[in-house]
Amino acid sequence: MSAKIDRMKQYYHEVWEKGDLSVIESYFTPQDHGNYIVSGKQIVPSEIREWVSVVRSFVTNIKVTVVHSIEEGDWLSMMLRFDCRRRDTGAPVTVHQQIMFRFDGDLKAESYPFFDMLSFFEQLGQLPEDVHALLLSGTRLN
Repeated sequence: MSAKIDRMKQYYHEVWEKGDLSVIESYFTPQDHGNYIVSGKQIVPSEIREWVSVVRSFVTNIKVTVVHSIEEGDWLSMMLRFDCRRRDTGAPVTVHQQIMFRFDGDLKAESYPFFDMLSFFEQLGQLPEDVHALLLSGTRLN
């Protein structure tokens, strides 16, 4: 296991599983490098704080598992599985995230997450069952 993977496991445990939003900045470089590979899609610490708060308002008992990871130079790509429980019913929720990080030393300099929001909100009952298939067929959600 690499230092980057270990660092990110620690991050997901502290921030997502334990809900300690005060440590988010300690995982990021303090300066904005401005050389992002996908302009406008990078995530900054303040956005993470909001997103984790929103997710945790819907679910509890979050457990993050690294399904697969690939490391190349300063970059780390991970496929993650989030297992949790709905706050309102206690029903299980499982959702996946793919994320790429660029590191500067042991800190995240860039972060590009792609979270399966359709599946997440479908499992919460806020979107119709099989929403992905419905949208692919041209169904409009009102």
